[in-house]
Amino acid sequence: MAVTFKDRVVLVTGGSRGLGNAFARCLAQAGATVAINSSTEDDRGTTQAINDAGGRAIHFPGRVEDSAVLIEKVVLECGRIDAIVHNAGFIQDKTLRKMPEEQWDSVMDVHLKTSYKLAKAAWPHFEKQGSGRIVLMSSSAGLYGNFGQANYASAKMGMYGLAQSIGQEGAKTNITCNCVSPFGATEMNSANFPEALKTAIKADYVAPLVAYLTHEDCKESGSMFEASAGSFKKVRWERTVGLNLDPRTDEVSIDVVAENWGQVVDFSETEHPSGMGDALQLMYARTMTAE
Repeated sequence: MAVTFKDRVVLVTGGSRGLGNAFARCLAQAGATVAINSSTEDDRGTTQAINDAGGRAIHFPGRVEDSAVLIEKVVLECGRIDAIVHNAGFIQDKTLRKMPEEQWDSVMDVHLKTSYKLAKAAWPHFEKQGSGRIVLMSSSAGLYGNFGQANYASAKMGMYGLAQSIGQEGAKTNITCNCVSPFGATEMNSANFPEALKTAIKADYVAPLVAYLTHEDCKESGSMFEASAGSFKKVRWERTVGLNLDPRTDEVSIDVVAENWGQVVDFSETEHPSGMGDALQLMYARTMTAE
């Protein structure tokens, strides 16, 4: 069964180049009207290429941080908005010790704060239509950390908390939000890559997952995925069964924690909480029983 986006409008921020270009083209090929946001007026190459190929794309230049204005322009021009792919962003790398607050704030604003602003601005339109899809571009730097990228990693991991919260708040009105941690060769990141590697990790091989997460039939929400080279994986939190003391009968002290540290960090047995309530229930289960 072919997945189609007939009569659907998807906004792709940073959609004129790199990964965003691949996302926009994939969505257009599946029938979506693609609203492409980029920072400059003359950055219209992707829009033109999509239209020349028989698809429909409209360019919306401007700062993605002006999210409410952008969303209203898309709705005014296209008549609706069904999904958002927030791909726009940049890096300003420096070790934490040397990073000025301005570099922290600027990276946090364009990645994390703008995710909030886009979702908030689109929410009334999504509610009115009875559905909405949000996909946030996270990063392996957020999942695993990266030297010199404390600002970027924090913003990208923050997106996951945002997506999980939106997933819960949007459930009753069919609004979903997911994160994708992508890796694909672009002009910016692959200048020194061998050609064979560039071919294997084309941005086009990330795009199908991103596009599917914006489709009305996809009910997944509050999740994190990794995607690269045609490989797509869902990521979930895992924790150790750990050390479980009962304060009614056990000593709870630094010494006990130190003596049993191997048990605290032993992943031979694990738990996979489905949410905050499940996580707390599993943690408190032993103390909630009657004496």
